[in-house]
Amino acid sequence: MNIYAALALCFVPYIVVFLLLKFLGKVKITAELLATLLGLLAVLPITFLQFYIRGFPFFNRDTWSGELLKAVFFNGLIEEVLKMLVMFLLPSKKITLGKFFGCAFLCGASLGCFESAIYFLQRLQHANDVGAYLVYEEIFVRMFTADFVHMFCAGLSGLFVWSVKHHKVDIMALVYPVLLHGLYNFFALYDSYRWFAAAAILFAAVQCRLRYTIQATEKKPLLRRRRNRTSGSDSGKSDSGKSDSGKKA
Repeated sequence: MNIYAALALCFVPYIVVFLLLKFLGKVKITAELLATLLGLLAVLPITFLQFYIRGFPFFNRDTWSGELLKAVFFNGLIEEVLKMLVMFLLPSKKITLGKFFGCAFLCGASLGCFESAIYFLQRLQHANDVGAYLVYEEIFVRMFTADFVHMFCAGLSGLFVWSVKHHKVDIMALVYPVLLHGLYNFFALYDSYRWFAAAAILFAAVQCRLRYTIQATEKKPLLRRRRNRTSGSDSGKSDSGKSDSGKKA
C-alpha cells in the first residue's frame, strides 16, 4: 500500500473545494488559507475535550439512548460549537455572504479531511496487504459521507456566525449542525441504519441552501433601519438649515 497516495486521497475533497472557491468563487487565497488554518486550529480543543469527557461513566452506557446522547454531545455539540467559535475570526466586513459561506465550507473541509487522515493512520495499524483494498474503500466512503457532514455543518455554523455579526441572528443555523452531526454519527454506528445517516447529510445540504437564502434575502433589522432613517433625516435637516441661513445672508 502506498501510504502517501492514500494520505493525499484523504485531502481530495479539501483540494476540490479550495480550487472551486479560488477559480469560480473568486475568493482570495489569504481568506482560503485562514479558513484552512481555523479548521485545523479547532482540532486541538475538540480532541482535548472529547478525550477528557470520554472517561465519564455517563457517556459509556451501552444502550441506544446512551450512544445517541454521546453522538450528539461529542460529535455534535463539541465539534460544531468549537468550529463555530473559531469561525468568528473570519473577516466579514469586506466580504460577501457567498464568499464567507465558502470559507466556512472550506474550514469544515480542512477539519474533516484531516480527521479522515488520522482515521486512515489508525486503521493502517490494523491493516495488512490483504486488507489494503478495504482501507481504500473506507477512505472513499468517508469522502462522500463524513467529509460532507463536516462541510455542510460548518457551512451552517458559518451562516450562524454571519447572522450574529450582521445583527440578524439565525439560531437554527447553529441548532441544525449540532443535531444533524450527532444523528449522522449515531446512525453510522449501525450497518442496518446507515441510510438514515445519508438522510442526515442530505437534510444538512438542504438546510444550507435554505438558511443561505434566508440570510441573502433578509432585510436589515428594524432597529438599524430606524437608525439609518433618523440619521438621514438629521442630515437633511442640517442641509436645509444651511440653505436657509444662506438665503438670509
